[in-house]
Amino acid sequence: MILILSDKYDAHADVVCDKLSLSKSDFFRFNLDVTSLRKSKLTCEDGEWTLRNETAALKSSDLQAVWCRRAFVELLLEESFDEDVGFKIWKREWNSHLMGLYAHINSARWLNPLRKAYKGENKYFQMQCAREIGFNLPKYAVSNEAAAIEKFISNHGRSVIKFMNQDVYSNRGKFCGAYVNTISIDDLSEFGDEENPVFVQQYIEKSYEVRYTVVGEQHFVCKIDSQRSDTAKDDWRRYDLPNTPHSALEPPPDIRLKVERFMRLLGLSYGALDFIVTPQDTWFFLEINCMGQWLWIEELSGLAISDAIVQWLIN
Repeated sequence: MILILSDKYDAHADVVCDKLSLSKSDFFRFNLDVTSLRKSKLTCEDGEWTLRNETAALKSSDLQAVWCRRAFVELLLEESFDEDVGFKIWKREWNSHLMGLYAHINSARWLNPLRKAYKGENKYFQMQCAREIGFNLPKYAVSNEAAAIEKFISNHGRSVIKFMNQDVYSNRGKFCGAYVNTISIDDLSEFGDEENPVFVQQYIEKSYEVRYTVVGEQHFVCKIDSQRSDTAKDDWRRYDLPNTPHSALEPPPDIRLKVERFMRLLGLSYGALDFIVTPQDTWFFLEINCMGQWLWIEELSGLAISDAIVQWLIN
């Protein structure tokens, strides 16, 4: 039996579940959104865990593989600002018991192993491993001292500021994300004495960007022509898809070998890596997302990522 950890709004899981159904493979989808969990049951007796939703059940002893799209309770934006004490306890307790379940089924094959996935999400650990295997990395600095950031910008010229967490925030009734933005010394005029540390990075001139998805031994490389869009040129996550062509790309052999080494070093079977490619055709590693999105890449480029995930799960 295959366990899919997701939420009911996840189109990625919809695609994979449809293909698993067509292949006649046994799977159980356990959705971790609030609405679904209120109708779900989790029981542990004598070391045997049982999950039930409205249509099916799964015993932990029947489990062979896990695809972890979501690991913990997923909140809608409106729910994330719920201050009700009872709801906070409900959410915290669900997450604690899910951790117990995951520890019990840790011997199953995971795409990815949860502990390694969360360790791999640490940006500093990523950069340490990327440097170890020989990826090019943009210069960066981290500080909550304006003088240190000013010195970095003075030394490296055009720079960008990045958030370490890609959360969505409520600002005056509107929901907004935190994207990559250019930063100048003049922008530091409002930097106070009690600021959090910020991550600033050398700006790398781009010819195009790459979303490099790995599933097991299969590599799916997508060229993103972000520089054709004024909206997406600094950060393609601002999504201007009609003006940002996506196409399949054959990576240089040395990049492919480094990606393979990088995945082994992190202990991962799945990863969505981001690169910048300069006009001189030099590849710069930016980050890896251990549970990263891929569906829009498949739809725009024709790369069969969902097929590879299905094959991995029913191996």
